[in-house]
Amino acid sequence: MLPNANGAVVTILGLMSAGRVPAMINFTAGAANILAACKAAQIDTILIVARLHREGAGSPTWSRRSSKEVRIVYLEDVRASVTIVRQDPRPAQRQASRWSTRKADDWAAILFTSGSEGVPKGVVLSHRNMLANAAQAAARIDFGREDKVFNVLPVFHSFGLTVGVVLPLVSGVRIYLYPSPLHYRTVAELIYGVNATIMFGTDTFLAGYARVAHPTTSARCATSWPAPSRSRKRPAGPTWRNSGCASSKATASPRPRRRSP
Repeated sequence: MLPNANGAVVTILGLMSAGRVPAMINFTAGAANILAACKAAQIDTILIVARLHREGAGSPTWSRRSSKEVRIVYLEDVRASVTIVRQDPRPAQRQASRWSTRKADDWAAILFTSGSEGVPKGVVLSHRNMLANAAQAAARIDFGREDKVFNVLPVFHSFGLTVGVVLPLVSGVRIYLYPSPLHYRTVAELIYGVNATIMFGTDTFLAGYARVAHPTTSARCATSWPAPSRSRKRPAGPTWRNSGCASSKATASPRPRRRSP
């Protein structure tokens, strides 16, 4: 239950390296759905940041119920014991001997459905699944080592995890993570500020960024599924394709002026 940030990616990769299977839980789903997801995946430990837990993870009853049913570990406490190898690599090499050997079809992560049709259902992704999804996106998106990816989709979102995080990492492309896709003006300013060249998001989010962005802000945009049908009206901005992951050159424009009658 981590927001989109560097710490979330480091935690996920650390758990995978240790042979654990991280389960990505939507911390905005409410206490009932969160605890149902924990029960479905047999989760007994939740990694979370203190601020998110203090704010109730989207539900005022979550903090009280979670402490009784699962163990809460704050990343702030773990961070105090994490060191950066600068001079002597031997401690890191000794730690690497504890890494677990994984096979392609071993479980890599667990995602959950939204719970709109009942309790959330777990969806297991193997390492092969995640790399295959990344390869499929790479086949449709024209990008290279010089690009910069700006990802606002959370890691509990399948597109945000596989394409927004795994694809850039395995391709050697820099990633900028932002914790909330709803901060339209801030996201638009940051895209311009970091000179991002690729933006991942849904059609609704991308249209919102385009409305408030500076006219000179430009990036290639990739939209996540579900892909619109042929009869659906195409939004202004990114070009849609039926694949659900379209790559195009999209220039953000200011809010359109009203036409005179």
